[in-house]
Amino acid sequence: MNIWIASMECAGIAEAGGVKNVTQSLCKTLQSFSHNTTLFIPFYKCTNADNVLFEDEMPLASSVRICDQEAAFIYKRAISLDGNYNIVFIMHEAFSEKEAVYTYTSNEEAQNPLHKKGTGHKDTLFMNTLFAKAVAKYVNYLTPEKKPKIIHCQDASTAMIPLFLENKNIRTVVSIHNAGPAYHHYYANSGEASWYCHIISEAFDGCLNYDKVEPFLVAYKYGAKLATVSEVYAEELSNPFFDKLTENLSSIFFSKGIKITGITNGIDFDRYDPRDTNVSGLPYSFNPKIMDLKGKIKCREYFLDKVNTPIQGENGLIKVFGSIEKELPPNAIFIGYHGRFASQKGIDVLISSISPILQTFDNVYFISMGQGETELEEKMIDKCREHPGKVLFLNGYEKTLARLTTVSSDFMAFPSFYEPCGLEDFIANIYASLPVAHRTGGLNKIINKKTGYTYAPNTSENLVAALTLAITTKMENPSKISKMIVNGFDNVGINYQWNNVIKNKYLPLYEEK
Repeated sequence: MNIWIASMECAGIAEAGGVKNVTQSLCKTLQSFSHNTTLFIPFYKCTNADNVLFEDEMPLASSVRICDQEAAFIYKRAISLDGNYNIVFIMHEAFSEKEAVYTYTSNEEAQNPLHKKGTGHKDTLFMNTLFAKAVAKYVNYLTPEKKPKIIHCQDASTAMIPLFLENKNIRTVVSIHNAGPAYHHYYANSGEASWYCHIISEAFDGCLNYDKVEPFLVAYKYGAKLATVSEVYAEELSNPFFDKLTENLSSIFFSKGIKITGITNGIDFDRYDPRDTNVSGLPYSFNPKIMDLKGKIKCREYFLDKVNTPIQGENGLIKVFGSIEKELPPNAIFIGYHGRFASQKGIDVLISSISPILQTFDNVYFISMGQGETELEEKMIDKCREHPGKVLFLNGYEKTLARLTTVSSDFMAFPSFYEPCGLEDFIANIYASLPVAHRTGGLNKIINKKTGYTYAPNTSENLVAALTLAITTKMENPSKISKMIVNGFDNVGINYQWNNVIKNKYLPLYEEK
């Protein structure tokens, strides 16, 4: 099949959240199955072109009508050097001036105080509409045999593509990666949608959430199949009980009887395998399958030594707050977190658990890495000051340090209020760092007391209780922890490989009438 993947981000090219990993894995795996796969993605200022080979032919210039004006842009073709799939970059200044995929950076805020770090781009709707129209229009430049059979759109930012396709025989799938507040990318009303899209407002009849035009509903109206990134999250999306977490979208899906197919994300296990430093990027190898964790301890020592000085990250200078005391007890236990500093992720719950745990256990340390909401970052910085030598916070992102944060931890905390799928719990299991998570959405794939620990409801008291159980078990019954580590490593490596997920789930969905 000719398969197109449309996404605002892709690992190794332009990275933001978990969508990047899904996008890259879909492209690489589908291409390896001999499907002619093409990624459509904007070209940003932050785009890493080191992993792509641009074709010699002249770029194709085009334009679309948007916001009552003609927007000119360029299609530039390339080949991925990591997976051999095709790439079509959409090149326009609205993308090329951005230093991050979805939000402003501190550097952009310094240049324009209205562009607050961590807030969404003010021209997001323009960017989304332009991208969707550009992808749909590219079909018109192709001969019949080169037209796609499937266009798989990743999240709300690309969900308008089915509307703009002139050829309605092309099948479309839209994956809902996150339907939480701030992720809908909706138009304020049908009039605004009409102005952006240059299409009559009646086109959006039946696509409203109150007055707002929901891209997911537009996609469904114009023939797309809706999917999401775990079976449990599919159930939550169709359950009015979760309206608060989806801004009323769950009730709409329920009332319209819209089918949402849940497919739990896989993971490219071979990209993280700690047994091979050539793929893991770690300084030392170790093997959780046979509980050979000497290299894991060496990685922790390397990590703690490295973070004593500022580190250049992919999005600027990594800022280091707090420290870990140099003389560690032989039974030191590390609790970690890596991910976005967003309210959804339950960072307040995590921060509130730190003091009670440290007051109970003098051999426990907290390390975290991430960036996002300024208020949450400042609260974590305050904890570093409150507990000197016990709490370390790396503010920013850098790939190797992110992995080392997980590797250096004995347990990884995931107190998300909702989590469509979750990838970090997979990575934790691969790196012998047992996840301790709120039992929600895709985090339900953690098997309580077998591959990690889960708890509910999501309060700091319940997280403290779960962490206390994990810590005391490691101190008093280490053989049980060892068994859980092996179980988690095997569970991810056997049951969640992308090859199996795509072969058994996505390809049948693509073929489904």
